[in-house]
Amino acid sequence: MTLFLLIAVVVLALAVAFLFLMNLALAREIGRVQVRLGPLGARMMDNGPRVAEAGPAFAGLTDHLGRSVSVAGHRDRAQLLMFTGPKCSTCKSLLPGLKALAKAERKELEVVLISDGTPEEHEAFLAAAGIRDEFSYVDARDVGIAYQVGTTPYGVVLDEHGKIRAKGLCNQMAHVESLLNALETGTPSLQHLHEHAKARAAAAPASELIAR
Repeated sequence: MTLFLLIAVVVLALAVAFLFLMNLALAREIGRVQVRLGPLGARMMDNGPRVAEAGPAFAGLTDHLGRSVSVAGHRDRAQLLMFTGPKCSTCKSLLPGLKALAKAERKELEVVLISDGTPEEHEAFLAAAGIRDEFSYVDARDVGIAYQVGTTPYGVVLDEHGKIRAKGLCNQMAHVESLLNALETGTPSLQHLHEHAKARAAAAPASELIAR
């Protein structure tokens, strides 16, 4: 009986060791795949104006410093609209990166934070964030409604003609950079291409699908 238990314990220990090694190998392989793929781009929600369409334009908005701000429409540089909220913790974590981006790309890109909340919430947010003149912070609920933004932080990139070139959730700066890459290369995000392919397939005649 004692010998049987000893053998059972040894077999169980070997099985556990084998499973541990398998999990370790799997984790390493997943890591390699992630390195090859790089960071995922911003996830685009299927709401609001579509990529390549003109974004809803707004004029006469006022930012936290009293400056006049416009959204979309023709301009001399591209525009990044970052939809935020004064109580959004993820939005706050993006601020250092957005400040650095706005300073580095000032000649080519205008960064505008679009927020929604009470005056007290905005005041507390601005005091804690230390936002100066790096970019504009605007309380403009109507802009969020027009772009049908349902969650934050959400980014929309507009070109000089006011057309939407990229948009999506931005939980980290890598997502923001993916939107700007789409603007620079003129190539929509992978998700946009996938959605476009699905739409074309759905619209294709049944005979064409059979022929394929």
